[in-house]
Amino acid sequence: MASSFADQAERDRKTYDPSYKKPDHLEKLSAIQPGVTDVSDMAYIRGGKFVRGSNFEQNKEAFKRCKKFDKSCKLWWFSDEYPLELVALKTYLIDIYEVSNEKYLEFVKATGHPPALDDSCTTDACREGNLWKGDSFPTVIRRQPVTQVSWYDADAYCKWKGKRLPTEAEWEKAARGPSGSMYPWGNGSPKGKASYRRKWKGLYTMTNVGTYPGGVSVYGVHDMAGNVWEWVDDWYSRTYYRQGTKKNPQGWEDGEYKSLRGGSWVNNSDTLRSAFRRWSQPDVKFNDTGFRCARSVLPEVKK
Repeated sequence: MASSFADQAERDRKTYDPSYKKPDHLEKLSAIQPGVTDVSDMAYIRGGKFVRGSNFEQNKEAFKRCKKFDKSCKLWWFSDEYPLELVALKTYLIDIYEVSNEKYLEFVKATGHPPALDDSCTTDACREGNLWKGDSFPTVIRRQPVTQVSWYDADAYCKWKGKRLPTEAEWEKAARGPSGSMYPWGNGSPKGKASYRRKWKGLYTMTNVGTYPGGVSVYGVHDMAGNVWEWVDDWYSRTYYRQGTKKNPQGWEDGEYKSLRGGSWVNNSDTLRSAFRRWSQPDVKFNDTGFRCARSVLPEVKK
């Protein structure tokens, strides 16, 4: 099935050659929803079908890799990726980079929104690894992805920017392309292409956004594997892939957990796969979890 998307994948790769991203291209985006007009930091993901999920054989391979690092690993951990199938999406935009500390600080100062960690965070699990002190942080981490933000924080930031959180399906297509690659860069090893399997080193734990150009996706999107987990819009459901729609899926209307994608600096390679799914309560904050935003593209109005 993947080979049938080779031509489309090549077209998408050419779309993000530097020579292609000119003002005349951005003018074509004049039909995007009103709000923020600067989309220069976003990738244009052409509408169409892509390969989502994993089949049973791929689940077993992921399980084998997981067992090498974690003896408690279970095969069912990967069952929510099933099945491997074609899903259709409309055209959309997604941030090229994860939201950084300096970008999030702009939001905090402009709106009075609580900083990445505030007095509402009282547990050791929440406070461990906090790098912000009030509404400031060391300069060295300004371009690292913001962490210790809940789903609600991420949602508020994206709305402030005139954007929204990506759906799970949008995130997955932006990460693996139309042809269903294992990782954003293809099917090869993540070594030298992502930040993962690292120990906590304070200010030097995470890497600046965009540090690994070899790990960029076919659409020119950075850090879709490793560095930090990313909140997405959907309520998590283990069976949604088998029960939900295959056309512009949005997830269930409500639930208990929100979905997370992409793996982080602390995880092993099995979680870096673009199909891997994780979940968490939307109000929690972790030192390995951040986000990026997306935008819908409206149909052009004929005059």
